[in-house]
Amino acid sequence: MGHDYDVIIIGSGFAGSILASILARHGGKVAVIDATSHPRYAIGESTIPQTSQILSLISRKFDVPEIENIGLGAPKGIRENITTSCGIKRTFGFAYHDLGREHDPQQAHQFGNTFRDENHLFRQDIDAYLAQVSVRYGADLLLNTRVQDLQIDEAGVTITTSTGKTLTGQYLVDGSGFRSVVAEKYGLREDPCRFRHRSRSIFTHMIDVTPFEDVVTNHCSIKWSQGTLHHIFPGGWVWVIPFNNWEKSTNDIISIGLTVDPEMYPKNREISPEEEFRNFLDEHLPSAALQFPKAKAVQTWVSTERLQFSSSKSVGTRFCLLSHASGFLDALYSRGLINSCELVRSLATPLLEAIKDGDWSDERFAPIEDVHNRVLGFADRIVHSSFASWSSFEVWDWVVRIWAVAVGVAESNLGSYLISRDRADFERAKDPLFSEFEHAGFRAFFEASEPFVLDFRDGKITAKEAAEGLRKTMEAYDFRMKLPDGSHCTEWAIKNPMTRNWYIGSDDCRKRWEAKESDPHLMQPA
Repeated sequence: MGHDYDVIIIGSGFAGSILASILARHGGKVAVIDATSHPRYAIGESTIPQTSQILSLISRKFDVPEIENIGLGAPKGIRENITTSCGIKRTFGFAYHDLGREHDPQQAHQFGNTFRDENHLFRQDIDAYLAQVSVRYGADLLLNTRVQDLQIDEAGVTITTSTGKTLTGQYLVDGSGFRSVVAEKYGLREDPCRFRHRSRSIFTHMIDVTPFEDVVTNHCSIKWSQGTLHHIFPGGWVWVIPFNNWEKSTNDIISIGLTVDPEMYPKNREISPEEEFRNFLDEHLPSAALQFPKAKAVQTWVSTERLQFSSSKSVGTRFCLLSHASGFLDALYSRGLINSCELVRSLATPLLEAIKDGDWSDERFAPIEDVHNRVLGFADRIVHSSFASWSSFEVWDWVVRIWAVAVGVAESNLGSYLISRDRADFERAKDPLFSEFEHAGFRAFFEASEPFVLDFRDGKITAKEAAEGLRKTMEAYDFRMKLPDGSHCTEWAIKNPMTRNWYIGSDDCRKRWEAKESDPHLMQPA
């Protein structure tokens, strides 16, 4: 009683706007405060099927159909309902490089899906769309408004803004990212950061980037520019994410970033970020450098210090930090958007229940801390293991399969769940490492595999010994994956050759889709 709002959300970005839309859609009084306005530059642009499936799950569970325009997977929903500025993603591609040498086309991986395109989200347009959706459902959006002062206690939240307004609420959700208002106010940042992984990044948006398939031999069946390209090398990686890779795109921009281990590659503070980027590619990645002779930046270059940060807690009395306000690891594997979606999905239900019954007790929101720890903890372990493997393609060739098994089985289970929630097609993980939809035995498999990578990193075993240990561990792991059409893939992660195109699906899946016998939200043709 007496509060202006049920929930105040700081940050009108991707996660904050989705959460605001859900709460307002169900009658909650919501205010969203943001220090800037839309459209604005943002990264975190690549989706994988797990991202889109969770967005579809959120859309259906909370009856906000606008979210599924992004969650469908195929860009048709985005193209027809939002914007033609986003790119398509038909493959998750990894091109390995030995330092200073030309790329060997045999040392490459592509992961794709024969029935649907994923997306390269041009975030300034997507975030602006989601903010508008929240307003349409009734949220109050206060743009160009900074939080001047903040007080949280057992009675609720009081915020004084830079425009002189005072707002009160029952609960505060902080989606303001690295510069989290709540984390700064209450000293929640951990120093040192608890994550093992260490990396820094240089990034921007560019035009006139030459497609990789135009400058090197490509033994994979899909053009590199048709998806997210990762140039992988000892100690780091480069991302290339095009928004102009389909015939009716209205956006010539390509997202570019270099992420490296700062201990292997200390930051050069004597030159500009662009000079450091170009010099690095010329010296270490001559094949990747061939993409950039004509490339020009259309955004200010950003050069970060260490990317990783963590918080001592993410949930407290009358507040919760969203994923990127709580912690961050690395853009590798596109985990950031997945983590944001998982937090929104987990937080929305207790917030709606509290709005309905007035119970804002700490106990109701305590389980959200476990979600934070789970998604960030897995990101730390899988990214750290990947960086540790990149000094040897032989080891990396097996580590990437561990990731593929993890997401492949989770996406299959999510697909079954989306088709029919009352079907028990899979055994839920009792102690999940990253998702309730993961294979029930994945934690044990991952924890049996990880020591081989860490021992290789520490010089305790050779690359050959590490690769052999990973191979044997994977062969012993029963990860039978039931696909939506009822078929099983049991060996695709073990017996495919080095240069691979991995696709989830079968001819029967395509026939079912063409006969409209399968959920069109699950499988759509590329």
